[in-house]
Amino acid sequence: MPPLRKHIGLAAAALTLLVVTRIAAVGLTHLSFTHPRKCQQHSSSIDSEVAHWATQLKSSSEEERRDAAIQLARLKGETAFAALGSAVNDTSPRVRAAVVAALAERGDEAAVPILATRLAKDKDTFVRRTIAYALGRFHGSERTTALATALLDKELEIRAAAAVSLGDHPDAGALQPLAGALSDNNAFVRAHAARALGVNGRSAVHTVTALIALLTKDEDPEVRRQAANALGQIGARDALPALHRAKRDRDPYLAETAADAIRLIERGRQD
Repeated sequence: MPPLRKHIGLAAAALTLLVVTRIAAVGLTHLSFTHPRKCQQHSSSIDSEVAHWATQLKSSSEEERRDAAIQLARLKGETAFAALGSAVNDTSPRVRAAVVAALAERGDEAAVPILATRLAKDKDTFVRRTIAYALGRFHGSERTTALATALLDKELEIRAAAAVSLGDHPDAGALQPLAGALSDNNAFVRAHAARALGVNGRSAVHTVTALIALLTKDEDPEVRRQAANALGQIGARDALPALHRAKRDRDPYLAETAADAIRLIERGRQD
């Protein structure tokens, strides 16, 4: 759906910072046949590299600190993680954003408390937005609570990022906050809240009435499309009359989405 895709690109853009080229590493199969001394040498080399970048994280140069964060994203181990964790308080927003992105790239669930705390206290909107997008890669109640709180933030960019991230995967703990976000004063947030509810399927059945209201009354075409899509994913038979009307809408994207939603619901009825 073209009108929404350019906005979804914000999520990718915010996390582009964390995508670094992974250097060639020794595969697991190869390691199993490697002499212990070579393994030790390899480990020692990694430790030395981690130490190098951890030291550079304390450089007086903002660009060097930022580069160090990016490099540490690809290095495993507690030492690299600890170095990044200590750098989330860097004085530079650009460095903090790079650190946040690096923590997300590593995928260590231990990063969630660090990211959640930073999301609540950081003063820079870009950093907080990056954190909200980064949290979408994780699971668990602490991640959900942080993003649910962000859905109520006064800054639109933060609410938008939270709505996008809460749609990354099904999350029963996010259903109530997302239902509330359907009435956000911003169309982008409403659209992504609807999309996220659809990702949860039947678990979001209690939001059907609100989604039907969006489908039939919202002035934003993308919100209506996402509401139609969500109703199909939820399998809401009560929404069939509204979806059949939407199928005849002059908006070809909405008409197509409504038709797809109807097929999903009818297929579920037959199963």
